[in-house]
Amino acid sequence: MVLLFSAAEFIPSASAQSHGSLFSMSMNGGVIADWHPEPWPSVRFQGFRLWNTGTLWLQMNPSNGVYDWSQLDKWLAAGGKNGNDILYTFAGVPQWASSHPNDKVCLLGPGACDAPDDVNPDGTGSDQHWKDFVTALAQHNKDSATGHISYWEMWNEPHNNFFWNSTDAQLVRMVGDAYAIIKAYDPNSLVLSPDVGWESKEPMQWFTGYIAAGGRRYIDRIACHGYSKNGNQYGPPENMVKDLIPYRASMKQLGLGSVAIWDTEANWGPNLVTDPGMQAGWLARFFLLHVSEGIPRLYWFMWNGGDLGGLWQFDPKDHSLPGTLLKPGIAYREVEQWVLGAQLTNQCSSQGSVWTCAFTRPGGYQALAVWDAADTCNQGKCTTHNYTFSGNYVNYVTVYGKTIQISGSWVPIGAKPILLQNQ
Repeated sequence: MVLLFSAAEFIPSASAQSHGSLFSMSMNGGVIADWHPEPWPSVRFQGFRLWNTGTLWLQMNPSNGVYDWSQLDKWLAAGGKNGNDILYTFAGVPQWASSHPNDKVCLLGPGACDAPDDVNPDGTGSDQHWKDFVTALAQHNKDSATGHISYWEMWNEPHNNFFWNSTDAQLVRMVGDAYAIIKAYDPNSLVLSPDVGWESKEPMQWFTGYIAAGGRRYIDRIACHGYSKNGNQYGPPENMVKDLIPYRASMKQLGLGSVAIWDTEANWGPNLVTDPGMQAGWLARFFLLHVSEGIPRLYWFMWNGGDLGGLWQFDPKDHSLPGTLLKPGIAYREVEQWVLGAQLTNQCSSQGSVWTCAFTRPGGYQALAVWDAADTCNQGKCTTHNYTFSGNYVNYVTVYGKTIQISGSWVPIGAKPILLQNQ
C-alpha cells in the first residue's frame, strides 16, 4: 500500500475530494483575547476546531431571537487572516430553550445537555429553537467577509450524559434539521457525525443506537475522539492501531466503512505524560500512526492547553513576550516536515516494541522513522539502545530537527522517533 500525504487530505476512495491536512489544531480563546492576546500558533496547521472558544450555542444565543457573534467573528477573522479552514462543534443548549433547564448533570451549564423543549423524546415537535439558531449561524457564516466555517461537527461527545442527556431520536431530529439548513447555505460544506471515542465499547454502543435511530443519513465524515484510552486509563499512542480494528469493523457493519474518519480531539491524556521529552515522543508517534492508518485529520488538543496537550506556554516572567514553543511543539513542527509530500511505502509495523515507518520522495530519497515503545523518558533523561538497520542511510533527524551523521550500521533509538535518511 502506498499512501501519499501532502497538504491535501488522504481519503481511501478514488472519488473522494481533498479537504485539508492531517495537522490541525484546537486552541482556547487566549489567542483572540482583547487584553494581551497570546501569539497565534507558530507551527503550521491547516484547520482549527471551535471548542473551548466561547462559541457554544448557549453563549451565542443567550435568549430567544438574540444572537451574539462577537467571539465567533474574531475566530472567523483569525482563520481568514492565517489561511485556516474552520471546524465548528455544536453543543450546549441554552437554559431558556432546555427541556430540563435545571439539570445539574450538564457540564456546560444547567440544562445544557438536554434537548430543546420543542423536541419530543420520539423526535417529533417543531424543533424551532434549534432551527432558528442553526439558520442564523449558517447565514452569519455565509455573510462573513473573512474566514468561514467549512466543517460542522454535530455534537460533542454525546455518549457522555453530561454533554447529551436526551434520546437518540431527539439528536437525530436535530442533526437532520441542521444538515438540511447547512447544506442549503453551503452545499460544499461537510457535516461530521457526533463525535465518540474509538477506544472502548461504551461510545460505540451509543453510536450504534444513534445510527439505528436514523443518524446515518446525515454523515459526510465520521468524527472521532482518538484518545489512547481504556476505560479511565490512558496509554501509549500505539494503542490506536489495535483500537481501530474493532472500530472500523463496527463502522463497516453500520454502513459507514467507506466514510473517512476524522480525529477531532486527542492528546496524551491528563497526567499521563509529564516529561517533556516523553511528550515529544508520544506526539510524534501518534501523528506517524495517524499517517499509517490513513486518518486524514487530527485536531491536536490543544495548542495553549497547559497540561491538556499544551505545545506552547507563556514566558513565566513576562506574559507580553512571545512565549516558548515546548518540546512537543517542536516535535509537532518537525514530524510534519517528515511526512508532508512523502510517500509511506507500507503501514508502520512493529517487531516486539520497535516500530518502523518507511517513506520515499522523488529523486531516490528513502527514509525510515523508528522508535522503541518500551523506552521511556523521566526527569529529562531518556533511555535508548542500539538499533541495527539495513539500507544506505547516511544521517538521521531527531524530533527536535537536529541532523546527525551516521557512522556504521546502527543508531541509538528510544521513545522519541528518529528519521533515518539516505541523503
